[in-house]
Formats: sequence, structure tokens, C-alpha cells
Amino acid sequence: MRRQQGGWLGPLNRGEQLARPCFRLHLVAHFFSHLLNPALLALLVFGVQAHVLGDWLAGSVAISTFSLFPGLLLWHFVRSGYLDKAYTDDRNKRATLLLLGALCYALGSAALYGIGAPPLMLVTAASGVVNTLLVWWINRFYKISIHAAGVGGATCVLLISVGSAAWLFLLSWPAVAWARLYLRAHTPMQVGAGGALGAGSTALLYSAFIG
Repeated sequence: MRRQQGGWLGPLNRGEQLARPCFRLHLVAHFFSHLLNPALLALLVFGVQAHVLGDWLAGSVAISTFSLFPGLLLWHFVRSGYLDKAYTDDRNKRATLLLLGALCYALGSAALYGIGAPPLMLVTAASGVVNTLLVWWINRFYKISIHAAGVGGATCVLLISVGSAAWLFLLSWPAVAWARLYLRAHTPMQVGAGGALGAGSTALLYSAFIG
């Protein structure tokens, strides 16, 4: 069998040639959506803070309650069939996930306070609770982007925690915006609102408690 442009099955027709790049872009969009989801952002943020502050006990508690447990809950809901996909469009199910996430974050915040975690980490934990509840409330009447809110908050935390070393993370903004728009999960306004909420709320909390 002769190998042709389309591979061993012969040349690609016009539709297949157009579909292949779109399929690859679809995979890239899903990759960015998974890479920049709230659970992995929490892993990054608290991992960085644990390293900077030299407190891996508090870091482990934060990573468990803000990243590991919420991630396992999401996985369970997908595996059990409660969710048809990880990032559901159903506003009621989004509300359930947000409230469960806020509960995990609140318990994590209480645990961090109980073990005497550094103030920087405590404010980060509190911002996770506040931002999640704000997104939950807005979600009742508007499908604000959870991904964008997470990226906005994480960017603010990283800039405060490590300064100019975090500027590269700003590239996550266009990445997550493109991914959510390409997948038609949100409108530009919903993505922009999420990013503004996450960054603005987190910045206000830091300015109020850290100065």
C-alpha cells in the first residue's frame, strides 16, 4: 500500500483536512481548561506560598482542602453520572459544586487558622471562600466564568506572594479566555466578569488584611 498525504488510508478529503486542525484546537482548548481549573490553580498557589513561607504543614493542609478534596468530588460526580461533563452548563449543578467547594474551602480555612498558618496563607484561603460564594450568588442569574474567576484570583495571589516572578502567569488570562470562548462555554462578557471578580475581590481582601 502506498503512503499518501493523508497517511496509510489515502489522501484526506477537503472536509477532513479542515476538521483536523479544528480537532487539534479543540484538544488544546480542553487542555487549557483542565490546566487552569480551580483545583489545579489552588495546588499552584498554595504550593508556591508553602515554598516561599517555608511552611509545608500549612501548605499540605491547604492543598488537601482546596485542591485534592474538591478535585476528587468533581471526579466522583462525573464518574457517578451526576455530571455529564466536568464543567457543566447546568446552573443548578454549578451551584451545587460551588457550595460544596465553598464548604471545603471554609473547613480548610478553619484548619489553617487552627494550626497557626501564616497570615498570607490565611488571607488566600479566605479569598477562596469569598470568591466562591460570590460566584455562587452571581451564578443564580448570570453564568459567570468560574475558570476566569480562578485565574484572576490566582494571578493576584501570585503577584503578591512572589512579585515580578509571577508576571509570566499573566499569559494564563488570554489562554483561559480563548479556551472557554472556543469551547463556547461562555461569552466574552462572562469571561471578563469572572476575571475582574476574581482579581478585584482578592486584591481588596489582601489590602484590607495584609496592607
